[in-house]
Amino acid sequence: MLPAHTKHTFGFKHVQGKPIELDVYVADPRPTTPMPLMLYFHGGYIISGSRAAFRPWLLKATLRRHWTFVTADYRVLPESSGHDLLADLRSAYAWVATELNTHFPHLVDPTRLVVAGSSGGGYCAVLGGAQFHNPEPKAVWALYPIVDPAAERWITPGTPLPDRAVEDAGPTLKEMEERRANGEVSFGETFPKDGNMSTHTRFPYLRYILQEGLFADYVTGVMGFGERVRKEGREKVVTEAMHELFPLDFGITREYPPLVVVHGTKDRGVSVEESERLVERVRAVGGRVDYFAVEGRDHAFDFEVEDCEVGEGRDEGALALEGCLKALDGYVGGREEKQ
Repeated sequence: MLPAHTKHTFGFKHVQGKPIELDVYVADPRPTTPMPLMLYFHGGYIISGSRAAFRPWLLKATLRRHWTFVTADYRVLPESSGHDLLADLRSAYAWVATELNTHFPHLVDPTRLVVAGSSGGGYCAVLGGAQFHNPEPKAVWALYPIVDPAAERWITPGTPLPDRAVEDAGPTLKEMEERRANGEVSFGETFPKDGNMSTHTRFPYLRYILQEGLFADYVTGVMGFGERVRKEGREKVVTEAMHELFPLDFGITREYPPLVVVHGTKDRGVSVEESERLVERVRAVGGRVDYFAVEGRDHAFDFEVEDCEVGEGRDEGALALEGCLKALDGYVGGREEKQ
């Protein structure tokens, strides 16, 4: 059962006259002491998903600590680029850092903000660690994150999602390009509760982009980018304007916030090598990082977890998540009330 809380929805910016929204889960609506906040970005390969895509264990853990939990939408590929995405991430972060306390006085301590995300949302979180300022995040939590949009997995045709190959891509490509040509935008799409992805209208986009190795093209907004990286090397292809989209290459410095990473070693959706490279890079510059490799686990292993802190018989995945939370406690602080 979830700890007591209230949920509130706000628009944090408008694009083409449409609000991009975030949900705020509040444990203490009238706090006496400002507490930490976790801003979470959902998965879906930054192509689909919505702010509703998080697991109950995460909300339970934040509410027990009396942290505010916020989950935000953002513009997604292919209609928008990674630059548009990053603009939305910055706006969401600035809103929770400066505006939320005007709705709930003394709710949030802006010096203790955690940026978190899973899969494509993990990419958002890692970007945030490099790009969010005034105030800087107190910590970053990346769960099985995409880290490098120009990694071989993302620029090589013929690498579909596991058991999700696209046989007739023509209609999907036509629809995607029509939407781009018309200047349409999407803030994502909520995943079906029953898991039946055949009813999910953006799933063909996701499958096609990954299978054709076009992920980096749509992140950068430059068609043919991935092919050029394969032929010429990223050093000749990544322009200075693109640096902000490649945190592994250009965003990790000694000043990067404390980082917590968790990843299954048998992840078929996002290779664990991406997290390993990220951890190695942070350690190389003298940064602070806690890394939890979950042996034998696949992508989104936490979907099997109901509560990672309470109950007997918790498995290795749940214990790794608990370890992540303890690491965040050390960086962020704040009272914890187990229920």
